[in-house]
Amino acid sequence: MALLRITESQQFRISNLSGLSALGGAIGGVIAGSLQDNRTAKFVAAYNAGTTRLSSSLVTDLQSDFTAKGTQISYLAEEFAKIKDNADDYSHIQTDKDAILSVWFGPVGYIADGVLNVPYEPWLIIHVRLLHGKTKQILSQKTYSAGYKAKLEGSVFVQCSKDSRFDTFEKLMGDFEESIKALSECEKAVVQQAVQDLI
Repeated sequence: MALLRITESQQFRISNLSGLSALGGAIGGVIAGSLQDNRTAKFVAAYNAGTTRLSSSLVTDLQSDFTAKGTQISYLAEEFAKIKDNADDYSHIQTDKDAILSVWFGPVGYIADGVLNVPYEPWLIIHVRLLHGKTKQILSQKTYSAGYKAKLEGSVFVQCSKDSRFDTFEKLMGDFEESIKALSECEKAVVQQAVQDLI
């Protein structure tokens, strides 16, 4: 199996689905949106300043878990899907492997959902697409949602880091190492489920 390049999520997000937006009206929504954008920017800056990269962990964990199940997987770090007619195109990829695995992150971050003062919990989305090595026909495709139980139709929910909760954004940032560890645990849980589904 050939694994295509995996990059960092382009959708890091720190969201409070209650709070100021619950005040109603345009003012409440604008204030909440600005606050969440600011918090997301602070989270991303701290993430970029650290050494953990979820994309690298995802590559390593996929290789490790597939190998443990008896499936050899090679990483094609320079190969990735291109966009053609508003769709992913794999026709340019040349490999002697029987299958191609395309994996990418959706939103990654923390969500506080519900009434006021609900804690933040980790959330990430990972898309997994398996293609025939020669024809590039899609053989399997799933979206995995881990941590926060989002209402995503057709997605596979994966429970993870259920004890990692942060009462406030300040506490989340104050224990940033733990917050990233929780996201890493969710990434690993998705890999375990995805490999199990594909083997």
